This record gives sequence, structure tokens and C-alpha cells, in this order.
Amino acid sequence: MDYHQEKVAERGRIVGMRESGMSPTEIARELGIPRTTVYLWLRRWKEEGNLKHHHRTGMPRKTTVPEDKRIVNTAEANPFTNAVAIRDDLQLDVSAEIVRRRLHEQGIHHRIPARKKLTARHRMFRLQFAQ
Repeated sequence: MDYHQEKVAERGRIVGMRESGMSPTEIARELGIPRTTVYLWLRRWKEEGNLKHHHRTGMPRKTTVPEDKRIVNTAEANPFTNAVAIRDDLQLDVSAEIVRRRLHEQGIHHRIPARKKLTARHRMFRLQFAQ
């Protein structure tokens, strides 16, 4: 069962518990959810007769699922590349920020390695150690 099906099942439990005589406070305590959530779904069931989540507004995604996979695969194949290079390699008509977002969604966070400045003394000691 996926996430959305689990949520619909939980909402069904809320309605069923209410119809069996439990108070919203008892339902919230039993399921470990906020009481306001219980009231929301009981009201929605009463007014609309369904437990589906309302579609949210917002801008549609600029990339498709296959493009998202190609972005991730490219980043994994070459971990030292950046979002601009990935976008250009894949010839995507999106901003580099969108490419970064897609990588972050998959838990890929590219970092730039810190550059250390060595003094002449440090270089000398490193050379001695290496020899």
C-alpha cells in the first residue's frame, strides 16, 4: 500500500471510529494525530461524502519523470559535475536551480571541496613526510 492509500485508510478509520461512538478527542488520541485533523476529515466526510485529498494549486513541474531520472543518473555517473553542466549535457530547457532541486529531492547534494592554502613551511613538512 502506498502513502496515499494509507492516508485514505486512516481517514476511513477516523470516520468508522466516529460512527462507532468515539469522540473526536478519543479518536485523535487513539490514532496519534491532531484533533483538528480529525475534525477536518469528519467535516469533509459529512459535506462531500469522500475522503480524497483536494488537489493543491501550484506551478506544474518543468521536468518529466524520465528527465528527473536522467538528471540523477548523470550526477551519479560524474559526481564532480555541477547543475549547469548537467543541464547543458542533457539539453534541458530549465534553469540550473530546477536541476539542483531535482538532485536535492533524491538526496544528492553536491559540495565544492574546500581549498586549503599551504604555507611554504607546510609544503616542506609534507614533502619531508612523503619522502
